[in-house]
Amino acid sequence: MLRPTFSLSLMILLTATTLAACPADKNETESDAGTANPATTGTDATDATAATAVTDATDATVAGTMGGTMGTDTATDTATDTTPTTTMVGGETAADGEACSQNGDCMSLGCLKLRDAADGECVAAPANMATRIAGTVLDFATAAPIPSVELRVIGALSALGDPANATPVAKGDADANGVVDFVSPEALKEGIGIVGIITGGLYYTTATGLASPVAGKYGPMNGIRDIWAVPSAKLTEWSTLLALDAEVMPFLPLGDNGGVVGLVRNAADSAPMPGAKVLPVDAASKSFIRYLSDDGLSFNSNATGTSGIFVLVNPGLAEKFTVEGSPDITGSAGSAKGAVFVMILGVP
Repeated sequence: MLRPTFSLSLMILLTATTLAACPADKNETESDAGTANPATTGTDATDATAATAVTDATDATVAGTMGGTMGTDTATDTATDTTPTTTMVGGETAADGEACSQNGDCMSLGCLKLRDAADGECVAAPANMATRIAGTVLDFATAAPIPSVELRVIGALSALGDPANATPVAKGDADANGVVDFVSPEALKEGIGIVGIITGGLYYTTATGLASPVAGKYGPMNGIRDIWAVPSAKLTEWSTLLALDAEVMPFLPLGDNGGVVGLVRNAADSAPMPGAKVLPVDAASKSFIRYLSDDGLSFNSNATGTSGIFVLVNPGLAEKFTVEGSPDITGSAGSAKGAVFVMILGVP
């Protein structure tokens, strides 16, 4: 039986460099899904991730980056995984309107940007200690923006229970370019982290870690900006291919029985990274990791193909994973029946 687990890239909030670990902000983790997450890594007192590999004192990924990532590293992994930090554009003193690459660059601790690997602009913090959620919803199979879908923000613990039906603490719709930008109605109080949920239509319920609290408080901006949705058809296709694998087969189908879909990518430009091997930090891990082949017609246990995509099943509770040769890049896995968590591992 697949055990429920918790990346932030959950959280991907989980620390990773968000498909949960991808670094998106300094001190933000990319993945954590399932969440590690992409763009930059660093340590931001207000960021936490799901799924990619950035570490923010406030990030924990659930995907997810939980399973993919949660936005916290740990959760999304995001809790407190350390990853290489990027040069801070403003030296932590950038004023509103000045350039930034991560939340920690700004005096306000809020760097508005719409993709993990993009630069942004420092903005004022929302009133009443609310958190502004901004980013772009992306198709996990094509990396193309998804227009006009609803993003529901829920607590990481809710994501481990009934992610599709959990009551959101904030929500907003993506525009024609897949961009979301909305403010929580009040200060967030979710203890472990928050996860972004996309569900319905062509997509299976997908969790990406967005942020986690520091000392019980959330920052003015989320840390993971790449928010993922996995097509139901692609998940079915991958489950069919993986069913030929005797070790993985008991944990299928993906989604219905949980699981993590992940991506190893270059943190600087989000390009998929072939030839990467994802490893459990715990040598006694009972998880199974498989990589999509170059032609997309099979999975293997060797290393990522040109897509950088991997699938992870049977992770332990908040189990951490890294990339061979980059031990500082980690993501915490999350998994729950009825959802797929994303873990993005962004390698510097």
